[in-house]
Amino acid sequence: MTKTDPPLGPPVIGGRVVVRYRLPPGGTHPLTDVIGTLEQLEPAVVVRTADGRVVEVDRGDVVRLKALGPKPVRRSDSRVRRLSD
Repeated sequence: MTKTDPPLGPPVIGGRVVVRYRLPPGGTHPLTDVIGTLEQLEPAVVVRTADGRVVEVDRGDVVRLKALGPKPVRRSDSRVRRLSD
């Protein structure tokens, strides 16, 4: 976020989010994150990732749910677009 970007509000359905959530006990890490489009908040949090994978997280396992701005455009992505125009 730059100084000119407006502050992000609460997460909304259809918005880009990051969800930090607890993993089942016994794994190598207690928490993980998923970034994608928020599809549902009740009864579970559902996020669709950029590759189309759907991640469903029980609300009790959610540690943090945060709205994100639009996905940044990489320079390589913009060059590919210009070449294909």
